[in-house]
Amino acid sequence: MMNKKRFIATALSAAAGTFAALTAKDKIRRYLSAPDNRMGLMEKGDAAVQKVVGKLADGVSDKGIPFLNRYDNSGFMEGNGWFLDAPKKGACWSVGYAKRSVMPEKVEGDLYLGGYLAFPPNKVNGVIDEQMVRAVAIDDNSGRGLHVFAVIDCIGLSGADIRKIRLELSDLIAEKNILSVNISATHCHSGVDTVGLWGDLLKATAANKKAVAKGKPEEIVSGKNAPFMQYLTEQAAQAIREAVADLRPGKLRYARKDISDFVYDKRPPYVTDHTMTVLKFEPDDGSTPVTAVLMAAHPTCYGPKQREVVCDFPKFMCTRLETLGTDALFFQGAECAVAADRGKHIPEGLTNPEGIKAYGEAIGDFVATTEAAEFREIEPLINVMLSEVFLPAGNKILELAAKLKLVSNNLTRVTMKNDRFVDSDERELYFPTEIGFAKLGADLTIAMVPGELMPELAVGGASEGWESSDGTEWNYPPLKELFGGDLAVIGLCNDFIGYIIPDNDFGSMFTPLHYEESVSAGKKTASNIISGFIRMKQKADRLLADTAINHMEEKDNGTD
Repeated sequence: MMNKKRFIATALSAAAGTFAALTAKDKIRRYLSAPDNRMGLMEKGDAAVQKVVGKLADGVSDKGIPFLNRYDNSGFMEGNGWFLDAPKKGACWSVGYAKRSVMPEKVEGDLYLGGYLAFPPNKVNGVIDEQMVRAVAIDDNSGRGLHVFAVIDCIGLSGADIRKIRLELSDLIAEKNILSVNISATHCHSGVDTVGLWGDLLKATAANKKAVAKGKPEEIVSGKNAPFMQYLTEQAAQAIREAVADLRPGKLRYARKDISDFVYDKRPPYVTDHTMTVLKFEPDDGSTPVTAVLMAAHPTCYGPKQREVVCDFPKFMCTRLETLGTDALFFQGAECAVAADRGKHIPEGLTNPEGIKAYGEAIGDFVATTEAAEFREIEPLINVMLSEVFLPAGNKILELAAKLKLVSNNLTRVTMKNDRFVDSDERELYFPTEIGFAKLGADLTIAMVPGELMPELAVGGASEGWESSDGTEWNYPPLKELFGGDLAVIGLCNDFIGYIIPDNDFGSMFTPLHYEESVSAGKKTASNIISGFIRMKQKADRLLADTAINHMEEKDNGTD
């Protein structure tokens, strides 16, 4: 039996240990209760992850990553070479429409669902909805050429994959003088993985490091299924061919509608682009009209447990409009953290999938009930400009994914000196991407953005310095202010480079409500993209000024 002295000593020792532990826990609790301390730990954690992932990225061969002067931009289209400031005499709109399924009847290999990271990955075990591509061709009959806008039911497509579709159309582009082919995604989170991030990442990481080092792209492992992607490319190209062949003269109108009670924002500063833009084309021959809906809301209604391919609420919106007598397209907008608010638009007691169907049909009905007086006619004039932008690879997670070919986003090796890109032996990596805009008539601008744009970058309301992540101001104009008039956004257009967050609000991925930083090109993504839009707007103004001078010269020469 333990003697009395030993018992007392043991008890005191245990009590001291317990007290020390409680004191330590209290100190930790008090430390973490201070916001600055919590933020500091999150920032350190973020820096540690970036450092570890950065070392992994540095360990992957740079073989195949070109310097800027060797970067192959085949498939890039710049839009109109010259702008008009008024329609040509006697001009009218011509619009064509087509849709096709991108789901093959049978495909070799596994298909993974894109949108929710899972270990093991989520394999497709059935198809409820066929993923579709819907396309419109549009011509203002100015003699300059025509433009194409297509949207695919999928999570997103890289610029490299979109340019494959354009190259598939090389003959048609030359024959019909197509000036731009703009392809976007509905951003559906329950379709086949078209990006590559949602396959067997552990297997792919091990295999791809060796494949990249050996220069053997045929050995690359990805969440993308190669036969599926080839079929998607072919069907998207065919739908565009059919849309161009369907061109019909008619009138084009647009309406702007408040959808505040259809959506909500999950991330500060809680801004939504609550204006839906509805474009409606009515053919002169009385054939089926075409309705395009531009709206910002994540199609994530089915959630991460979904295992069959479904196209979420945009599908139900389109089918509802089709039953009401119009062809339909859904274009995703500035929806960085914007979610669908179904509560006010589904009958009580309805759950998935009936509730999702009801929400999509409610949007369709909302569009269909737009009164004639709400529409404004658009004069037959379209000016389109596209530009390449190079984004610093500031997020090591995305850099690693690109180097390992888990995603097909391109990389280039460049550096900046005196605000100019120059080739250098220094190892600085950039993501090439593209931005663009279409000006329809006098008042409507459609900005084409290669990712998931924070709405405040489009409509204003970015965090001020005192409330931002780094304590600085965001000193760039929103796109609405830059372009003036009415603005609509097509997100995930012509590339998929992740989230686009104002530089001053780009914080730690471990901070609550800051998940988006983990899937972004980096802190300077937004400033580079908005700067690119500013340069494009300045170029457009110069082109329009040149047109005005030409008008004056023609008038002076009596040739007007």
